[in-house]
Amino acid sequence: MKNYPSLRQFQYLLALEKTRNFRKAALECNITQPTLSAAIKEMENILGLPVLDRGQHKKLIFTPFGQVVLKTAKNLMPALDNLMVKAEETRQPLSGPLRLGVIPTVAPYYLPNILPKLQKAFPKIEWQITEGMSADLVTKMNDGDLDLAIIAFPYETPDLNQKVFFDEEFICAAPKGVFKSNKKLSLKDLDKKDLLLLQDGHCLRDHALSVCKLQTKQDERALSATSLQTLIQMVAQGYGITLLPKMVVEHGTLPKKIDLHAFKRPIPSRKIGVIWRGSAPQISTIQAVIQKI
Repeated sequence: MKNYPSLRQFQYLLALEKTRNFRKAALECNITQPTLSAAIKEMENILGLPVLDRGQHKKLIFTPFGQVVLKTAKNLMPALDNLMVKAEETRQPLSGPLRLGVIPTVAPYYLPNILPKLQKAFPKIEWQITEGMSADLVTKMNDGDLDLAIIAFPYETPDLNQKVFFDEEFICAAPKGVFKSNKKLSLKDLDKKDLLLLQDGHCLRDHALSVCKLQTKQDERALSATSLQTLIQMVAQGYGITLLPKMVVEHGTLPKKIDLHAFKRPIPSRKIGVIWRGSAPQISTIQAVIQKI
């Protein structure tokens, strides 16, 4: 029988790539540095080739063959992780950790509504919530660091499944007196008004620009904010108007200095839904959660 490198040795090698330091890698693996060094040396003896360039004393460099071993480790470990997840799901269906991502313009307004119901429906699931912008959540999904994510559409998610839950209309938030009280607006009413937006990276910014059909040059005059709460305070102080998702209006606390105006038909809106990997090992759990939502 052939002698192969052990799984622990592959894990140690991946820790070295991540930290680029023997001491830090040993700490991450909860072993001593001599133990780590000995394990890597034993791996090299088994393979008959060095995986580290020991001629470089100032920094840790992998040999060309070491890069091949790293690639094998990166393919092998996720497959083993999937195997363990499938085994756990078979032993205890609808249980264990489930990593849910949510964008910041949805998380504080939508999660309090659905999370208690999900916890009641799936008491054995350990919910791990990550808040982040759409691009970050898609990256984490593709890297296997998330199991499903609630985002706003339209948004391109190549190689991921999408399911839309509902359409959510936008409400115009404006300083008092900008528009007549209780007036329903058309998009033309927003012309020549200072539109406040979230910073680049927030899908709500892109949706607002798309709704208002603003071009890049017009967008340059718009002020930006880092969060919805900052955006709302800027409106209250009279810096301009903005578009708020309906869930923010219904579940958020808005300053008294702000007037809210619904839109005439066609009502501008975004879509709220979920993305997930069809190849995820706990796909039956994911599908059950999506169905419940």
